[in-house]
Amino acid sequence: MESSQPTPETRRVPPAERSHWVAFAGILLMLSGLFDLINGFVALLDRGYYSTTANHGNRLLIFNFAVWGWVWIVIGVAQVLASLGVFLGARAARITGIVLASACLVGQLIFLSAFPYWSIFVMAMSLLVIYGLVTVPRHLPGERV
Repeated sequence: MESSQPTPETRRVPPAERSHWVAFAGILLMLSGLFDLINGFVALLDRGYYSTTANHGNRLLIFNFAVWGWVWIVIGVAQVLASLGVFLGARAARITGIVLASACLVGQLIFLSAFPYWSIFVMAMSLLVIYGLVTVPRHLPGERV
């Protein structure tokens, strides 16, 4: 009869190798972080890139684009660091990745008026990251986020 607890051998293997969803989420979290870094540098360095309509001016819902540039850079760096932690198997990195992907999801919702298709793509990627980090592998009962 099989035990429902993970064996010591499976605990020594990093979660990225135990679950394909965790590895997939770690890769997507890193890509999302790189996309957010690019998003932030574009908002900082090319002032007119996100200005799509005359009535928006240099603002995007609550902040101007320079502030959003710094927000995206901070979130992007944190996502890249969290993805490295996910690959190493740190539980705190998985929880941090979920929180950062949620923040990215809300931030892209705010950017929806500037670039709708790109925002929807990044929002879908953030949802996949959240799913991949929350899901429990079927072959590892007892494994938690």
